[in-house]
Amino acid sequence: MADNVTAAELFSLHGQVAIVTGATTGLGRETARLLASAGATTVLSGLASEHPERVAAQFADSGLPIVGRVCDVSSAEEVAALVDATHAEFGRIDTVFANAGISLEDRPSDLSSDEKFDRMFDVNVRSVLHLAACALPRMAAGGGGAFIIMSSLAGIRGNTKIPVYGLTKAANAQLARNLAVEWGPSGIRVNSIAPGVIQTDFAKVITEGPHREARLAKTPMRRFGEPYHVAGTVLWLASAAGSFTSGQNIVVDGGTVIGD
Repeated sequence: MADNVTAAELFSLHGQVAIVTGATTGLGRETARLLASAGATTVLSGLASEHPERVAAQFADSGLPIVGRVCDVSSAEEVAALVDATHAEFGRIDTVFANAGISLEDRPSDLSSDEKFDRMFDVNVRSVLHLAACALPRMAAGGGGAFIIMSSLAGIRGNTKIPVYGLTKAANAQLARNLAVEWGPSGIRVNSIAPGVIQTDFAKVITEGPHREARLAKTPMRRFGEPYHVAGTVLWLASAAGSFTSGQNIVVDGGTVIGD
C-alpha cells in the first residue's frame, strides 16, 4: 500500500470475510456491525437461544453485509462447522474475532469449584484453541489475516472477585502471543484486546452497582468505555492500518491499569 493512502483505504475491509463469535449482544454485536460497515462480509455467531439470525437480519435490513449463524463455541464440532460453512459460502476468511466468553463467579471461593472452573476454561480458552485450529490454516492458505482474541483487564491485574475469569483471560493473552509467533510467517497476525469497564449488560454490576463511583475514581479518564471503543480496536487490527501489529495485548481501559 502506497504512502499516500487515504484514511478510507487504510481502514477499509472491502472484499474481506470476518467471523465474530459471541456476537448477539454487547461488544461482539457492535464489532460485527462495525466490521460490516467497513465492508467486510461478516458472520455473526451466537447460541441458538440468542437467535443470531434475527440479530443479523436487523443489520442486513439496513444494507450491511451480515449473516447470522448458530454456534456454541464450547462444542468443537460446532466451531468447525462454523468455519467450514463460512469458507464454503464465501471462499475465504480474513478476520476472526474470538469474543465469546463467560464468567460464572459469584464469590472468591468459586476458585475451588471444579464445575465452574472447567466450564469457564472450556468457553474462554479451549474454544479459542478450537477456533484457531480450524480457521488459521484456511486464513494462511488465503494469504493471511487477523485473528483477534478477547482478553480482559482481569487477566492483567490480580483480583479476588473473579479469579478464574482472570486466569482464563491471562491465558487468552498468552495464547495470542504463542499463535502470533507460530503463524506470523504465514502472514497471520494475532493479538488480544484487554478492555476495562465497558458499558454493556455484562458490566452492569460495576457501571450501575454500588462501586461505580469508586471505580470511576480509579480511572484517569473518569468515565467508562463504550462498545465502539473495543470494536474500533478490532477494526484497526483487521485493517491495513493494523497489519504490522502482532502478538500484543492491547489495553482499552481509560488508563485504569496505569493509575496509582
